[in-house]
Amino acid sequence: MKTRFILLLLLLLPIFVSAQYSNMQSQARSMHNQMNMQNQKWASERSAANQQWQMKNMMKNHVSKIEAAEHKLAREEKNKQKLEKKSEKLESDLKTNQDQLANLKNNSENNADRQKEIEKSEQKVNKSQEKLDKSKTKIESSSKKVEDLKKDVEKYKSEKEELQKKQEEEKKLKEEEKAKKEKEKQEKKK
Repeated sequence: MKTRFILLLLLLLPIFVSAQYSNMQSQARSMHNQMNMQNQKWASERSAANQQWQMKNMMKNHVSKIEAAEHKLAREEKNKQKLEKKSEKLESDLKTNQDQLANLKNNSENNADRQKEIEKSEQKVNKSQEKLDKSKTKIESSSKKVEDLKKDVEKYKSEKEELQKKQEEEKKLKEEEKAKKEKEKQEKKK
């Protein structure tokens, strides 16, 4: 009887072992699936956080670009105003030099000293004219810089607005996804 019992045990042992082994496999599979789902959840959260961080950095960069461009614009406008004042002064100097030259030519006595004064006055007029021309070209280049900087500021502002719209859209999408997930959880619970 003892031998029969041992024999029966030896015959049934593989059945019990295989039943336990398949049960362990199913538990391992379910654990593995849960771990995969958790890892996917963490990866999606990490990518969302990275994306948010990148958007914040891009916004900061655009704000700093706008501030820098506005600062340059203000500085260039101030420079342009200085150049315009200088140009006005040069024009008045040129006018006075031209008036002096005209007076010298009208009161000319064919005298060597008068001729030298006329030549000096003509040189002054020429130098004043050259300075005025240089000043006008500087004003033109400054005006061009001002226009370019205004365009840059507008471009940066529009890019910033686009980024803000993009951020808002992404927030809406995330909120919609969260709402969907919550609905699915609630439906699963029911």
